[in-house]
Amino acid sequence: MIPLRQRKDVMAKEKLSSDEKFEKVEFDLFDALAAIDRKDYSYYDRLTPEQQKKFVPFMMIHWISAVKGSKDIQSYYLQSTEYHANKYLFNESVQKHPKLQWLMLCAASPGIGKQFHQWIPHIHERVSKLKESPKHKEIRDYYKKVYPKASDSDLNLVTEVFVDSHRRKKYLADRFPELKYGLLS
Repeated sequence: MIPLRQRKDVMAKEKLSSDEKFEKVEFDLFDALAAIDRKDYSYYDRLTPEQQKKFVPFMMIHWISAVKGSKDIQSYYLQSTEYHANKYLFNESVQKHPKLQWLMLCAASPGIGKQFHQWIPHIHERVSKLKESPKHKEIRDYYKKVYPKASDSDLNLVTEVFVDSHRRKKYLADRFPELKYGLLS
């Protein structure tokens, strides 16, 4: 005789079909990043329709362009992502074809195995939309996260150039509010 506890487990398993048990509804970002690193061009085809709807190419480009590793690997991922995907991903025709976007993202990978992809934070939205002037410390901290191996003098120079340029854009945005945001950035 089967104990009551085991009978309940068996009955619960019988209620679910095999398709329902293994179907994942959520899109797993880290599985997708690993598939890109493997150059797994068929990964998108294996996703469920629900997962395909949750595929966000912009987010993927943001993640795959930055890796931790040697400067050569970092440079390759950044340049390859720009060359193979970023230039075309938001093209009006390409946006209608998420499978093509997936293929472009896979093409950006060197195919040398799984890499550690790091998140690059954004500059504060009020600063990027020209609503506030940038604070020197915030911008320096941002560039320090993006370029962890950069020297202090390089970080200070890049920060100073950004802050100066942004102050000019903010002045123009305040002085001429009818100008389109895209013309200033």
